[in-house]
Amino acid sequence: MSDAGAGAAGMTEAAVADGRAMAAGAGPLLEVERLVVHYHVRGMGRFLRAHETVHAVDGVTFALESGQTLGLVGESGCGKSTTGRAVLHLEKPTAGRVRFRGQDLAQLSDHDLTALRRYMQIVFQDPIGALNPRHTVGQLIGEPLRVHDLVPRSLRRQRVEQLLDLVGLPADAVSRFPHEFSGGQCQRIGIARAIAVEPSLVVLDEPVSALDVSVQAQILQLLSDLQARLGLSYLFIAHDLAVVGQMSDRVAVMYLGKIVEIAERDSLYARPYHPYTQALFSAVPIPDPRLSREHRRVVVSGEVPSSLEPPSGCRFRTRCPLAQHRCATEEPLLGPVADGHFVACHFAEEAVKRDLFGTLETVQLAGATGAE
Repeated sequence: MSDAGAGAAGMTEAAVADGRAMAAGAGPLLEVERLVVHYHVRGMGRFLRAHETVHAVDGVTFALESGQTLGLVGESGCGKSTTGRAVLHLEKPTAGRVRFRGQDLAQLSDHDLTALRRYMQIVFQDPIGALNPRHTVGQLIGEPLRVHDLVPRSLRRQRVEQLLDLVGLPADAVSRFPHEFSGGQCQRIGIARAIAVEPSLVVLDEPVSALDVSVQAQILQLLSDLQARLGLSYLFIAHDLAVVGQMSDRVAVMYLGKIVEIAERDSLYARPYHPYTQALFSAVPIPDPRLSREHRRVVVSGEVPSSLEPPSGCRFRTRCPLAQHRCATEEPLLGPVADGHFVACHFAEEAVKRDLFGTLETVQLAGATGAE
C-alpha cells in the first residue's frame, strides 16, 4: 500500500469505529415505512385528461442493518431508482417515513438534513453525466469536504489524493477533467466523491449497468473491498440478478412501485415464491450453450401496465398465469412463507409447486454451470 493509501486508511479507521459503536444495539441503520412517491403530471392535447398521477412508488417498506447490503431489483420503470432517491430525500416522498439512525428525515430542518447527508451518499448510474465537466477531479472530490468543512483547505488536496489512491486512481488525476477518463475511471471518481465524507450509507443506483462487463467486475470488487474496509452499508439498485446476488445480503424484488418479495439472498435465490420473481429468474441467460438449448424457458406474457393507471389488487395479475378473481379485488400484503422470507402473493405456495416459469431448473443449471 502506498503512503497515501495508508494515510487514507488511518483517517477512516476512527470513523468506522465510531459508526460501528453507534450501530451496536441501536437497531437498523435505515428504516423505510410505507414509502410513497407520486408525481402529478398535466396531460397534453384535447383527448388527454388535464391531470394525471404517476404512481412511481407505492407503500415500500424495508430495513437495512449496519454493514449490510440490501439489493433492490426489478425491471426498468418499477420504481427502484425513485426509491433510492426518496430514501435520501433527493425526491420528496408523498407519504411514508424514512428513518436514518432513528431520525425521521421529514422532521429535520434543511440545515439538519444537509448535515445528516454527510452520512448518506449516492453513486449514480451514469458515471460521466454525474460529474461536472468544467471541474477538475480535485474540485469534484474536494467539494463535499468543503461543504461539510471536514478538512482544512491547506490539506484538501492531500486528502483528495488519498481518496484517489483508495479507489485505484493515480494522484495526478487530481488536476485532470472528467472527459480525460474512461467510464470505469469516472465511476471510481464518483465513488471517491461519495466516500470522501466517510458516510455510513451509500445508495448505489445501478453503478455498473453503463460499464463493460470486465470493468463491471473491477468496480464490484472495489465496492466490496470498500465495504469491508470502511464498514459501509449499501442500498444496491440493479436489474441484473447475477450482480445483485453477488453483492447483497438481502434482496427485495420490485414490480410497478411495490415490493413483491424480500428475503435473505440465499433463500430467495434457492426458492423464489412470487410468480414475477420466478419470471425474472427464468429470463437469466445460462452461459453453457448446450444447457441453454435444453432449458425450458417460459417468457412472461403481456406488457407492463402504465404507472398512471396501475391495476387494482395485485399489480402483476394482468401478466400472471395464476391470477384469479381474488387477485383483482384484494391486494396481497407481504407475508411470511419462510424464516425471513416475505411474499406478496395470494397463491405463493402454488406458484412454487407448479414452477410456472421453469425457475428451479434455471437456478440449478446456473449453479451447475458456475460450479464447472
